[in-house]
Amino acid sequence: MTRSFRTLVLQRLLPLLLLCMQPAAWADEPGAHTVFACRHDDPFVVCTQGCKGKDYNWTPLSPTSGTWIAVAGYCPWPQSKGACCVGNVCFQLWTNTAVRAVAQYMAVCPRAHEEGNWEGSGRPESTPYDH
Repeated sequence: MTRSFRTLVLQRLLPLLLLCMQPAAWADEPGAHTVFACRHDDPFVVCTQGCKGKDYNWTPLSPTSGTWIAVAGYCPWPQSKGACCVGNVCFQLWTNTAVRAVAQYMAVCPRAHEEGNWEGSGRPESTPYDH
């Protein structure tokens, strides 16, 4: 690597790269609120049940570890465009909402460190309204 190229990288490209990465760091600040893509932004329901309806493409396994599994018939990984085939078997694509929600699930739910139990009246997905 020549000195002029190294200088270009250090003086011009590195600061630009750091500037581009900054918003991601702000989004991960402790205590920052994440608005979940489904379930009307209810973290308890998203972390314990995932999404519902057309966005029910994955289901939580262990919220505190951020693990999940795709619902039968859906692509085994979050994918909303293109073909999702493994060998001769093709799967349904995920909705964009489900792709965003599973990423949020993996980033936010493990922050709880331990699973809590629902202590409200009725079902958590029905309190205070069905969501």
